Amino acid sequence: MSTLVKTEGIVLDHVLYRETSAIVHIYTRDLGRQNYVVNGVRGNRKSRKTALLQPLNRLSLEVYHSPRKDLQRIKEFSLLSPMVNIPYKQGTRAQAFFLTELLSKVLIMQDPAGEMYDFLNHSVELMDSGVEGGENLHLFILFKLTHYLGFYPNENTMGSRAWFDLKNGDFVGTEPIHALFLTPDKAALFSRLFTADVFSLKDIARNSSERNLILEALLNFYRLHTHSFGELRTLAVLQSLLHS
Repeated sequence: MSTLVKTEGIVLDHVLYRETSAIVHIYTRDLGRQNYVVNGVRGNRKSRKTALLQPLNRLSLEVYHSPRKDLQRIKEFSLLSPMVNIPYKQGTRAQAFFLTELLSKVLIMQDPAGEMYDFLNHSVELMDSGVEGGENLHLFILFKLTHYLGFYPNENTMGSRAWFDLKNGDFVGTEPIHALFLTPDKAALFSRLFTADVFSLKDIARNSSERNLILEALLNFYRLHTHSFGELRTLAVLQSLLHS
């Protein structure tokens, strides 16, 4: 038996389903990640429902929920607030697609987590705000997200000549015996993430070369600490649009 639940959600992605429908993946505040079937998104009356398909749209939802079902249904929805920058700026839009692809991989089995939802909600607001240093915002979000996913690295910096052990998530004074580490130069770039905040985003990476090195380190860290992470289709587009 289904229960009617009021909650909020962040759109991750969607797949087309049958002739006029779609299955939309939404990370909700009270139910975790859920799959919702939405009818008529490609029909004559599709205009309102396409809001469900836009990456990172934040929605107020009234849904029918049954723990025994893989596919749930939405009774009513509305935008919590319209996007201002994300759909209209190429770089920000690329960040949004990149982030939703990554979240779709790491939030597969997540139970409801109010703190994580609030963090992601704030991250979307920040991305849409046009904040200074926004070209580095995806780095900031990915790093902070590790705290909520349970593998935040240890902040035990050991000076400018330390290595960073990706496998164990900490800085070490000698080169690890395995190959899963960052050299001191790359580790120094990675260490900027520990002190970064929303007022110093521009200092995380000062050019595209630094940005790509930090992102590569973060993605390798994610691959080691999550299951079936794989490659990201949106990565190349993101890097090309943030090349400066």
